[in-house]
Amino acid sequence: MMYYTAFATFFLLGVASAQTSLQLSFCLTKDQNLDMNCKFTPASDPKLQKTCYYMTENKLVGSTNASNIPDSTFKNRATVSLVENVCKLNLKGFSDDKPKNYTCYIKQTATPVSVSAVVDKSKLQTCSAWCVMQHSGAALLLAFLTVPLLSELL
Repeated sequence: MMYYTAFATFFLLGVASAQTSLQLSFCLTKDQNLDMNCKFTPASDPKLQKTCYYMTENKLVGSTNASNIPDSTFKNRATVSLVENVCKLNLKGFSDDKPKNYTCYIKQTATPVSVSAVVDKSKLQTCSAWCVMQHSGAALLLAFLTVPLLSELL
């Protein structure tokens, strides 16, 4: 049992450390708004200015850069904010009946890094604490496996 726990812990640590790029999570609020969070690894230089923006079908949904003007279909409906290492999008009145590809771009250096996901409203989870727990499942599993490992070593 101890070897299995140690192997699983080191495997999860390797997977978690390899995920230095972007992680995208999304859900549907009770008001039928799309909430999208794009978690990224901050650059090693904290002085670098960070900007983020979201696009779909070659249209700008929203950006943290005020000089980037969103497409008219998203104007006054989308808000994008940058909180620590998470770029947050809230799209009011999300009513897409067909799945669409949404892309999050994070710019910390000259070249932006991106991650995309297909969002299908009929398959979206409702935003809740459980939804947040599911998106951080690897970290929780790692925490639960570390305790038995440490107890066997002591």
